Amino acid sequence: MEVSKLANGITVVTESKSSLGCSMAIFSATGSRLESADTHGATHFLQHLAFKATEGKSHFGMTRAVEKLGGHVACGASRDCLTYAGECLSSNAGKLFGLMAETFTSPRLDKLDMDNARALVMADIQNTIKNGSFAVQDVLHTVAYQGETLGAPLMCSPQTAEVMTGDIISQFKSANFGAGKVVVSGTGIEHARLVEYVEANLGEMAKGSPSRMTPAKYVGGDCRVPSDPGQVHVAIGVQGVDCSDKEVVAAAVLQSLLGGGDQFSAGGPGKGLTSRIFRNVLSNPEVLTATSFNVSYQDTGLFGIQATCNAQDAPKTVALLTRELAGLKSGISAEELERAKNMTASSLFLNLETMGIVTEDLGRQTMYYGKRKDGATVAAEIKAVTAGQLVALASKMLASNVSVAAYGDVAFVPSYPEIAAALK
Repeated sequence: MEVSKLANGITVVTESKSSLGCSMAIFSATGSRLESADTHGATHFLQHLAFKATEGKSHFGMTRAVEKLGGHVACGASRDCLTYAGECLSSNAGKLFGLMAETFTSPRLDKLDMDNARALVMADIQNTIKNGSFAVQDVLHTVAYQGETLGAPLMCSPQTAEVMTGDIISQFKSANFGAGKVVVSGTGIEHARLVEYVEANLGEMAKGSPSRMTPAKYVGGDCRVPSDPGQVHVAIGVQGVDCSDKEVVAAAVLQSLLGGGDQFSAGGPGKGLTSRIFRNVLSNPEVLTATSFNVSYQDTGLFGIQATCNAQDAPKTVALLTRELAGLKSGISAEELERAKNMTASSLFLNLETMGIVTEDLGRQTMYYGKRKDGATVAAEIKAVTAGQLVALASKMLASNVSVAAYGDVAFVPSYPEIAAALK
């Protein structure tokens, strides 16, 4: 792995990989957590303005330019980051990176462009309403952080989408974009070449004085959002660990131990069917899906279980979820521990076989820590995890205020005091 820092503050990180193709990504630490009341929804719109029209190209021109290179491009917006990614033959890397930098720095913000992005944003909103599993996580973040920082909605609201303008996007970019917040990562491309491409296309980007990130404060609480009758999606979470916490690997092993899936999962031990949730929760026909989650950010995290069931089965489903979470404090067998560690390690190395994931891992770790742990280092940390360490971590997390989110037919979901009491 090689790392360079340009004069304007952009960090470039690469990992050599013998391949005819390459993967590159531009990471900007400017997610929805930085949006104000005035700029809410800006990152969602930027996601859909990416690789469309720019100040120098039409939408058709950008699309044709990417196609001529045989490239594949994508943009993703999260709570803490905007990512512009691209893959192509290594010989076309310079031209594709130029297109990535162009759409990152100068998307066109005319009324036509905003209207086109608006249609895509509204489609996302409609899809989310139908996707209860995604919606309940958004509700959970809102209640866990009381609507501030990481609790700000990941997606633009319909009311804001209707009135979003290019001026608001420009305001958000001016306040939050800066070279000092940018990491460029690449796999399958020589380090010196990528540094050359970054200097040529982003070297003049102002370092800026981006607004300081307000630390997220975990609070906890209860929020239920009524929606279509029939089914309900429930998430129960507690304060997890942040990305730099010494227990971040242990939290990943704890998630593997809980596991999850749905009633239609098929396979053997390697597919998680011996995990606690599958054996103790999904073995009950009332529970349609149940899975553990472990989300880490720069300054905090969320850990817990979410599930889907028919509305009238909510009391039993919630009881099963709280039993599994509380049970983490009671001890872990040697067999369970070894299986969870093996599953975590195998998932790690399976993901690192994919060039795009390696590129993302390079960028995100550099953005969060200023360095990157390779697979062998993380595997050694996984191997060193002990049962006592997991029990202590679970006890610490469960001592925090519980966060409860429900989305759908919420009438039968037990009260917040009942859920909180069951975890003590």
